[in-house]
Amino acid sequence: MSAGGFSNLLWFVGVVEYRQDGANDGRVKIRAFGIHNEDKTKVATRDLPWAIVIDGSYGATQCIPDVGDWVFGFFMDGSDAQHPMILGRVPGINLQLPPEASAPGDISMIPPESLCKYGKPPLHRAMGGEDAEVGQATIQQALKKNNIESASGELWSEPPIVSPERDLDNRIFTSKNDNNFVVLSDADDGRGTYILVSHSSGSVFQIDSDGSILVKSFGDTYNSTEGFTMNRTEKDMHTVVGNDWTLKVERGSGKVFINGDLDIECENFNVVARSVANINAGVAVNVSAGRVGILSTADDVNITAVNDLKMKAGTPLTFGGIYSDAHFGDIRSDSYKMNLTSTTYTKIHSLGLPVTPPYNKLIPYPDIGHKGVHITSPVLVNIDTLGTGIGIGGVVSISSGIVNMNSKVATGITSDALMAIQAEGNIDIEATGVLNMTATVGLVNIGVATLASATLIIVDGAKVLAKSGQEISSLFHPSGPGAPARLNVKTEGAVNVAPPKIPGTRTSVGYIFGGGKQTRETGNITSRMPDD
Repeated sequence: MSAGGFSNLLWFVGVVEYRQDGANDGRVKIRAFGIHNEDKTKVATRDLPWAIVIDGSYGATQCIPDVGDWVFGFFMDGSDAQHPMILGRVPGINLQLPPEASAPGDISMIPPESLCKYGKPPLHRAMGGEDAEVGQATIQQALKKNNIESASGELWSEPPIVSPERDLDNRIFTSKNDNNFVVLSDADDGRGTYILVSHSSGSVFQIDSDGSILVKSFGDTYNSTEGFTMNRTEKDMHTVVGNDWTLKVERGSGKVFINGDLDIECENFNVVARSVANINAGVAVNVSAGRVGILSTADDVNITAVNDLKMKAGTPLTFGGIYSDAHFGDIRSDSYKMNLTSTTYTKIHSLGLPVTPPYNKLIPYPDIGHKGVHITSPVLVNIDTLGTGIGIGGVVSISSGIVNMNSKVATGITSDALMAIQAEGNIDIEATGVLNMTATVGLVNIGVATLASATLIIVDGAKVLAKSGQEISSLFHPSGPGAPARLNVKTEGAVNVAPPKIPGTRTSVGYIFGGGKQTRETGNITSRMPDD
């Protein structure tokens, strides 16, 4: 190095020809105008000295000039010109040919690395305003979303992205070809300040002058953290999803608190609870659907009301009814008072089959030994007909294999019209006291069929009087209709929609990703309603 180098610096303006420093020191090879011959055959690029790029940011922003850039600096060894140092880039010369061009207009001699900058304005479009239509600004403005409808029907629009404009107060941090850049705007009057991070794809991060933040991705967006994520907004929050939306909690539980109403609208609503599902409302629970099905797969269905329990079915158009099926158990109703009222008829029909073991029911009667229809009252049992039914004639008909009517005090059977008692077998009438059979008007007829084998036996004290059917046929008077036909009771089974199979938990065993999945089957729950 020349002894007078630092005191006699040699200044230069040159062009960068090579920047691939194998030592990774950020050096470039320059051809200094007036110092190095412009003829590469006389001074090849490989013979040019390495120039150190001075970093005035103290390492905060490291930038290496591109091939074809004009730079300014000095040789710190003076006229020896072997140790160049670059102070900065010289803008505004992009319309001039590089020195290695053999002739003006011979574009083939321009280094390929500098073609993208040839004829390009020296200032970035976000500072000088030129070429505002170049780059991602066009797609950002074209794909701005307006009048986005939220779930509540409220409309909102994306804030506009700042377009490139002439603003010499802007500070620009740009990539090599200006496709990706950061704009720091700080106007003197305090208005129009913003921060913009813009990607060549159109994706952008922007902070407006009023502090509003816009994050827009023209690709996918991924948010992942190994710690906590806290989100809070003082006012409303609207989220609009174009396709599907899913939420998965891998471990722990989930809670949703809303100090107001919660409205959910969807096509089909499915809730799966692997254990217990609870719905607790402070005022009322209303369920309305075209069809409602309740199915208990393991235990009872318990319905309890503090006041009345009401059921209503059918309309004048549908004629719907209420049907209960318990083919393998009991139907039991316990009440303080019970009223059964029907507009047309009331039928009670029992097949009379004996109870199949095991006999495990004790209330209201032990299962063993009971069959048929039993009506019991410690005081009074009344069976009344007013005779107002059309085609019935006020007739009470009891048809069964065995009919027992027992009363501790009195039993009354009364009819304002005709009464018929008929049996295919025997009829036994017995009284400890007096047996009275009286006809206020007309005759008392006691007879048997006209068959010769039929016999009427009358016991009077110690006398037994027997007469054949032929002898007493004149006394026979048929009475009442025949045995009623088999009860025609409309039956219909309750229809329930079976729920889908409950999947096992999708939590990894031991919380190890990729491990086996544990499955928890539904337990057998015991009803807590007192019965049986």
